[in-house]
Amino acid sequence: MVGDSLIADIEGGQAAGLRTIWIDRGTWPGHEHQAEHVVAVAVEAIAIVRELMPLQ
Repeated sequence: MVGDSLIADIEGGQAAGLRTIWIDRGTWPGHEHQAEHVVAVAVEAIAIVRELMPLQ
């Protein structure tokens, strides 16, 4: 799951058993997270997803 909301995207994704990538846009200062990866922009998240997905 990739998203910028700690509650809807990261906590929701983890509750569903998904790996998570948080796009940190600085809108959640002081909040703790348990995301597997943290990036600044969506392009970085895409690179991580491509790296983790096996070629088909």
